[in-house]
Order: sequence, then C-alpha cells, then structure tokens
Amino acid sequence: MSLYPNSMKAVLLGAVLAAAVPAGAVVSGNPADPAQSILQREQQRLAGNVLDWGDYLKKLSADLQSQYGPELARIKTDGGAAGSVEAFRPVQLRLEAWKQALLSQLFPALSGFAVPGESARLAQAQVEAFHAVGKLQQSVLSGDQRKFLETLRSRISQVSDAQSLDRLFDNAGLARPAPLPQVVFSGAYAGGSRSGLAAVQPGGLRISEVPSPLSIDAADRVRYARVIDYLRGQGASQKIIDMAISEAVRQKVAPLLVLALVQNESGFKTGATSPVGARGLMQIMPATGRGLGVRDADQLYDPSTNLRAGVTFLKSMWNKFTDFSWSTLSSMNPFASSDVKKVIASYNAGPGAVQKYGGVPPYRETRAYVQKVLSSYLHLRGLFGS
Repeated sequence: MSLYPNSMKAVLLGAVLAAAVPAGAVVSGNPADPAQSILQREQQRLAGNVLDWGDYLKKLSADLQSQYGPELARIKTDGGAAGSVEAFRPVQLRLEAWKQALLSQLFPALSGFAVPGESARLAQAQVEAFHAVGKLQQSVLSGDQRKFLETLRSRISQVSDAQSLDRLFDNAGLARPAPLPQVVFSGAYAGGSRSGLAAVQPGGLRISEVPSPLSIDAADRVRYARVIDYLRGQGASQKIIDMAISEAVRQKVAPLLVLALVQNESGFKTGATSPVGARGLMQIMPATGRGLGVRDADQLYDPSTNLRAGVTFLKSMWNKFTDFSWSTLSSMNPFASSDVKKVIASYNAGPGAVQKYGGVPPYRETRAYVQKVLSSYLHLRGLFGS
C-alpha cells in the first residue's frame, strides 16, 4: 500500500522533475535538439571503430572471421540506422561485448585486458537511465508530468559523461544508474578453441596489433584528446590517427599538420585513389613513391608505408622552402607565411611548379588546397591542448 495518495505522488514527482530540468531545456524531438549532433558524431565514431576491428578480424583465422564477422556487420548496420541516442547506445554496448568476447578468446590469460572505457560506461549509464525514466512514464498521468519526463529523457541524451548523468539523477531524486561491470561478455560469441593464441591464430598475431588508443605518453595523450575526438567524429579511425601522430613524432614533423594533410588528402581512408592515380592516406603518386623508396605502388595502400613516405616528402619540402623550425609553426599564422604556403602548395602541385612561379602556383585546385589544409591545421591547433 502506498504511503501517499495519487494526488500527492503527482505533486512530489512534478517537484522532483522540475528540480531536475531547468527552465528552457530542450525537449526530445525538437529539430534543434543537440542530441542529434551527438548521435551523428557517435555514429561516425562507431563506424571508425568497426572499420578498425574489421581490419583486425581479417588477420585472424577463417573460423574466427565466420564466428565474429556477421555480428560486426550487424552492429555497423544497426548503429547507422539508429534514430536517437537512446536507440544507439545499446548498439554501442554490443560492440563493447563483441570486442571483449573476441579478445577473451584470443588472449584468455588477459581476461581484464579490454576494460570498458569512459564512453562505454556512459553508454551503459544512459541505457539504465532511459530504462528508469521509462518505468516512471508508466505511472505518470498528467500532461505536465509527461512533458517533464520527456525533457529529462532529452537531457539524458545530451550528457557528456557518467558524472554529469549522476548529477542529473541526484537532482531528480532518483537512484543513479548501475555502473558498467569491468567485463561485459556475451555467451553468443563463445565457442571454438579456448586454448590460447597459438591454437586459433597460426600467423602469430601479437596483442600489440589489437586496435588501441594512442601509443604515446600520457601527457601527450591528454593534449591530443580533443583533436582525436574531433577527427573520430569525422569518421577517422583511432588506429590511423595513432599511426599518423606517431610517424610525425618519429620524423620530428608537426603532427597537427600531418593530420590536416591526411584529412584533406584522403579523409583518413587507407584505400583512397585519386583520378590521376595518387594512392593511400597521403595520396602519393607511384612515381613519387619510388623516389621515396616504395618500389611496389600497391604498398602505398599500406598505412604505415604511406605515412612514412608522405611525412618524409613533407619534411623534404619544409627543408627546401623554409629556414625556420617546425616548432615555430605552432605559434605563427601560417597564412601570413609565404614559405609555409609554398610547402603546402608543393605537396599538391610539386616543388617544380612552386619554384617556377616563386610561390603558390596560379592553379585553382592548388590555391584552394592550400586554403583548406591550413584552415584544417588551425582548427586542429585550436583543439590541441585545450
């Protein structure tokens, strides 16, 4: 038997929700709902994750590909078809379970290897939160109460971390969503050999090849966080971002400029081919590749080979057309430097054309290219370290 009559419960619930949702909150379904932008960004990020893990799966045995491939394809389809954050988050958790199940089968000795990250924990918390609001909606009768709960549902879609969601529920006087366990394992993927890597992967795949976050030191990882988040939102895969930064650091070239070049050259697509035959991430022509030590043109589709050659070429253009260090670039306006513009133009049109005209050649494509690359660089620089 309830301690409160229905009228009193309605008043209390209304007061709770009024405290949880400030005036002017966006109601779900509004065309200007920020949740739609969040959904689009998360869908692009999931697509990049699926691409990374699809590439990884191709390195495994045929049995594992047939065991895990169909569900990965379904996750990609369902994630792209989700029409709301509420519909998308369960798909994200399916990918988390898929990854952990695969790694558990490949590396049984490292059962805690794939600990869910903050994004997965937020997804789980939001799923639990949507469920809690759904249960409340079953008992609400008045129109005002329904509006309050719909607004709360919209706010749940918009939170950026689990801590913000906890505060939202605290303010609403509701129990916090249950935290995500460290291991999310779905029995649907179980089966096959469980005796370790050698039994399922004759190629001797190493755990270092598993798609992973940046392999740079913790301080740099924090500084690159917003850059990575932005690029992942554009559909770039974590693995390729990692490789581009690492290669730039290795050759002592500005990583943000390399990322801007890759973004404009190929959109971070390893198999990109231009109408004139430029290949791979940094769109290198086969003849240019041969001059950089890549004799087999098909190797330009290999991301590590392409990045190594592309960064080497960029570095040579920098040495050719500038007389200042890469570190100077981080504090200057690149549009105000004719030398920097020569470097970018030479990547597009070749050093011969830049030397012929004494600057950016009067080609419409090259002039637009310089503008786009430097604009991208400045945007990434604005995100870096912020």
